[in-house]
Amino acid sequence: MRPIIKSFMFFLLMIGLVAFSGALASISPFLPYTIYIILIFLVCYLSNGLYWGKNSVTGLVLGSVLIGTIFSMELIAGGIKIEGYNFDPGMLVSFLFLQAVVAMGEELSFRGYILKNLIEETGIRTGILLSSFMFSAIHIPTFIYYGLGFSNGIIAFAVVGMLGAVLGMLYVKQGLKAAIGFHFAWNFFQYNIFTMSYTQPGLFKSAYTGSGLLTGGSYGPEAGIPGLILIFFILVIFIKRYSKSLN
Repeated sequence: MRPIIKSFMFFLLMIGLVAFSGALASISPFLPYTIYIILIFLVCYLSNGLYWGKNSVTGLVLGSVLIGTIFSMELIAGGIKIEGYNFDPGMLVSFLFLQAVVAMGEELSFRGYILKNLIEETGIRTGILLSSFMFSAIHIPTFIYYGLGFSNGIIAFAVVGMLGAVLGMLYVKQGLKAAIGFHFAWNFFQYNIFTMSYTQPGLFKSAYTGSGLLTGGSYGPEAGIPGLILIFFILVIFIKRYSKSLN
């Protein structure tokens, strides 16, 4: 089977699993995480070899700094106000594990399997472009679930796609460990430290005082203008830095 067909078939499988996880969420909010565990095992089974790279430090630092910068931008602009703290060690440990599972599941699937196969047939640049579009597309049901308006939805689609491209280049240059580290740090600090979304509890008790275009509304910074500006800026830097090695 051609590599591009493998990528497309796996993507369709992921869509089915996402739909199934939506049904599981009505039973328990933690059951959908089993989908990511399934994806991890599937990729490990289907792949002839995975490009892990040396370490996750670069990804962890970059993801933490970027989401921290967006939080600071929203805080300064008055979009978010800190009203207190909710230090719950049990909650933080549980979400450390769950965010690690999510990051591994999505990165093994999109970068470790889908992007790897696309690169094999279409080359690095086209592979990153296609996988980034697919990465955005699979998040559309989530945009709908959280009731994003048209403007926030377009922003979210663009930001998630650009994040997919950044993760793709990070994978190509440094491997899965770096991509997983970035994804984990971005999600954990966004949801469970800064509480920049309504979806999960976090350490900070954050109140949303700005417009939806500033904060991203119920979905969080990926649907807001500060996130769009910063991630576009980082994407340009990545393209300029790695353009010669992405042929």
